[in-house]
Order: sequence, then structure tokens, then C-alpha cells
Amino acid sequence: MNKVLLTGATGYIGGRLLRRFQESNLPLVCFTRRAEALQHKINSSTTLAEGDVQNKEDLVRAMQGVDTAYYLIHSMGGKHDFEK
Repeated sequence: MNKVLLTGATGYIGGRLLRRFQESNLPLVCFTRRAEALQHKINSSTTLAEGDVQNKEDLVRAMQGVDTAYYLIHSMGGKHDFEK
């Protein structure tokens, strides 16, 4: 079974995907800056990876064994060049 990485699971769309993936018992990793924000929403098929998407080491760690990633993070308001 494919393992999925989900970012943005605390958002509107990400939260709905989280529920749908968990209903399917899909092996899922939720990548988040604040694990406590998702701790009460996950089931046994889901693990949490805490980190920052702008930190390469955090991303590499979270993506171990992942086949598909959903990137649902709104970055346009950040300090970095969004288009880049």
C-alpha cells in the first residue's frame, strides 16, 4: 500500500483529505510545524512528522518511504520569494 505525506492537514482541504485517507486506513504521514495541533485528529494509520517545509533536512526525514506527497501549504505571505 502506498504511503502518503500530507502537508496542510490543519487547513480546510487538508483536514478533509486527512479524514478521507484515515477512513481508507492509508499509511499517512502528516507533516506539521505543531504536532499538538493534529495529535487529537489522527488514528493508528497516521504518524506525525514535525518540522518546517523550508528546512531540507526536515523534509527529507518526513518523506522517508513516502510514495506520494500532497503539498497544501499557503506560502504567499511568507518572507521568501513565493515564485522561486
